[in-house]
Amino acid sequence: MKIIFRILVVVIFVAGACTPKQGQKVETPPVSQTAIRDITYKIEGMTCDHCEMSIRKGVEELNGIQAVEVNHEDSTAHVTFDPSGTSEKEIIAAIEKRGYQVVK
Repeated sequence: MKIIFRILVVVIFVAGACTPKQGQKVETPPVSQTAIRDITYKIEGMTCDHCEMSIRKGVEELNGIQAVEVNHEDSTAHVTFDPSGTSEKEIIAAIEKRGYQVVK
């Protein structure tokens, strides 16, 4: 019985030490300043599935890329990315490096 009482006292003490006191400021971890972004690019020069694969591969090599969907029939590339890992300029450069033109 004494052991259970001691354990209970310790649990109450630790629980009381871990909860903020009235008026005490609770610090929360910082929230990331960058939010995931979705951008659709209009691309000239795509004619087939190989074009789609080439652009997808080039963009996926960049840091921060979450997803890439390329469609040669619509002439579009939809990119989901983290701006802390890559920029729009880098995405456009990766597409144009493969021989395609991003229309602004």
